Amino acid sequence: MLRVIRLAALIIFSATFALPVGAQESQILALQRNIEIFSGVLEEVLDLTKGNGLFGVSLGGVENTYLLGQGVVLEVRTPLANSFNRMNLVSLNSAMQSLQARSNPFEAIALSSASSKAPSLASTAEPLEASSFYSDMMEKIANVDYSLAVSNAIRQASESARSLRSLGSIDDSDYTQLQADIEMLRTEMQENMQGLRQFEAELRKSAVEAISSVDIEAEAQNKLDDLMIKIEPLRARAIAKANELRERSEVAELAHIEQWRQEVVELESRLYQAMCDYGSTLRGLPEKESVSIILTGLGEQGEDQRRTNKVHILNMADLLACQAGDITVVILQQRSTQYSY
Repeated sequence: MLRVIRLAALIIFSATFALPVGAQESQILALQRNIEIFSGVLEEVLDLTKGNGLFGVSLGGVENTYLLGQGVVLEVRTPLANSFNRMNLVSLNSAMQSLQARSNPFEAIALSSASSKAPSLASTAEPLEASSFYSDMMEKIANVDYSLAVSNAIRQASESARSLRSLGSIDDSDYTQLQADIEMLRTEMQENMQGLRQFEAELRKSAVEAISSVDIEAEAQNKLDDLMIKIEPLRARAIAKANELRERSEVAELAHIEQWRQEVVELESRLYQAMCDYGSTLRGLPEKESVSIILTGLGEQGEDQRRTNKVHILNMADLLACQAGDITVVILQQRSTQYSY
């Protein structure tokens, strides 16, 4: 329907030209048919008719418009634009994940320890040495950044694993295994946090009840040491896993971008070859006019991280010269005007 409206507008506009309205209308209709034929050929040559979208729907195609006195405008949509935007979606998803629950599960222990430490120890009748022992133990627990470090590492590892799968660097089986490994780290972290909470509760109770002795203090120190023996390796493993997956994700992203760029170059090469091979279909287009091709989403990357459109403008005279063998496809591409917007 849109093409019919455009064509009707052009027919009305053509009344101002020298040719009779009937002849002008017939000429434009014939040219429009040729443009439609050429658009279909271009879709086939560039493999834009494949059902690579949801439910097998094609993500590509060619829309055409003819502007009297200016030439043909072909808007080419390819799956390559969606392929590049996949990385932006991954980044957006990661950002949304980061905005989710950021509270430190250990923060409650640290705050409760800090707030309850002074009143609890002040109420005890034990000597200063006993109070100092419990105070020092509470401070050690409060200064542990274990939960925050491990939680951040686990979240980063999960985001990197999703990125790897979205970029096609790992299959579903590998992704499931990575998620299982990450979930195991999360379970161990929760168990260790529970142990810290229980230990802190025991310390607080002993401090309030003024229970202290060399043996009790030694036992408490041993418990804390045992907990830290579990905590430190887990923190190191979580951070190492996060770093490993982040590096793999960065490598996969760079490889994806490089492959994408190469595919764009190959697409443009096939485009110019098709223009040279089948450009004679547009022979009815005046030589002073041009063929403008808009590659949607394949231009330079903008400030908003989105890809702009890339435009190729070819003179009809050059197209005919290439089709006749007077110039090569390479020269045709060199003579074209190219820019992004």
